Amino acid sequence: MTKPSNKDAARALREQGAHYVVGTQGQPVAVLLTLEEYDRYLDLLDDEADSQDADLAARLQQASVRTPRQKRLDFREYLQRREASDGQVSR
Repeated sequence: MTKPSNKDAARALREQGAHYVVGTQGQPVAVLLTLEEYDRYLDLLDDEADSQDADLAARLQQASVRTPRQKRLDFREYLQRREASDGQVSR
């Protein structure tokens, strides 16, 4: 007889839909998560830790503030103000 693998146990749990582990009194003592649920849980923990980070919150606030736009230059004015890279620019 072959030894059951972890994949077989996980499949059996998934097929049974068992999500809770109960103690001898019938009270829930643990919750079983699939790997996808566990990854989602870890992502939520990371998000919660990020929301408590004051430095990250300050950087996000700074990034969300819009700076006032400057008036766009006319194309001819732009050509007059820019520096020439190759030779002289006639004005």
